[in-house]
Amino acid sequence: MKNICTLLAAVLLTATTYAQIGINNETPDASAALDITSTTGGLLVPRMTNAQRQAISNPAAGLQIFVTDFEGGRFMFYDGTEWGTLSFTEKRPDAPTIGTASAGNTQATVSFTAPSSNGGSAITSYVATSSPGGITGTLSQAGSGDIIVSGLTNGTAYTFTVTATNAIGTSLASAASSSITPQAPQVGDFYGGGVVFYIFVSGDIGYVAGETHGLIAAVADQSSGIRWYNGINVTTGATGTAIGTGSANTDAIINEQGATETSYAAGLARAYTGGGYTDWFLPSKDELNKMYLNRATINTTAASNSGSDFGSSYYWSSTENDNDNAWMQRFIDGFQTNFSKSATRDVRAVRAF
Repeated sequence: MKNICTLLAAVLLTATTYAQIGINNETPDASAALDITSTTGGLLVPRMTNAQRQAISNPAAGLQIFVTDFEGGRFMFYDGTEWGTLSFTEKRPDAPTIGTASAGNTQATVSFTAPSSNGGSAITSYVATSSPGGITGTLSQAGSGDIIVSGLTNGTAYTFTVTATNAIGTSLASAASSSITPQAPQVGDFYGGGVVFYIFVSGDIGYVAGETHGLIAAVADQSSGIRWYNGINVTTGATGTAIGTGSANTDAIINEQGATETSYAAGLARAYTGGGYTDWFLPSKDELNKMYLNRATINTTAASNSGSDFGSSYYWSSTENDNDNAWMQRFIDGFQTNFSKSATRDVRAVRAF
């Protein structure tokens, strides 16, 4: 009690002597009766219910309170004649509207629609949050879109909510999405811009224990007749035959044969951009054979995704036999042979995931 009395006496003395009161401020501004300095807190006005506000007798002009149960909580002031609310010209955005969530391999794509009100301040980003796990993905833009949330566990069911953020703050969360369960891709899945036709096994280049990786075929041929070479027989060094060597073969061919890349098989395969990917390549001899063995499955999935069937004639591999010849495979019966690089054969690009 003694300390409280001492503090009140000090405040009154300051007010009487200087006509201003400073809290955390030894030199209050001359225009202020009360000048509070703080970087960690704000001024908390009296809080009450609307009924308690209405019970205030003879309110003074300029009286300000916070009404807790009026329209979710509003600042109100009395202007000498009537009560009114202090409205915000800028506030946090409304909650976005959740869309669909689609599962991938250890990830999900979450769609949303931007809120009808951005709170008077431009939205700068959206965050999707998983349940369980609280794993997040962020998209920095103002409008509707899709957010990719990575790092999920395959086989676990998730739902997602989305929030919007502007310069004022972050919105309430949207409603939860429908439940999805990420799964590792399987042969025959439409994934990564094409059709999964092979899953790497131990010993394959690209195999990683505990992870799922493999090969994807484009949904349609890139050519029904193009040469393997660029018009001049050279040794490219693209001699890899095994699973996992097609991409390196394609690099070697392009490095050696150069422009115009789309005038020969490997360059045409690399130029393909199906699904938005730019890492397509001409398959090696063994990769091409895996594609042949799963051609019926590829055809079925491709047909459902604006693709087309394999032809029955020869397809080029990226595997060079010698200066003049390269390996190809006939898709009507699987026969493999090496033949002149000047011959025109079909091309179906692949990529690894």
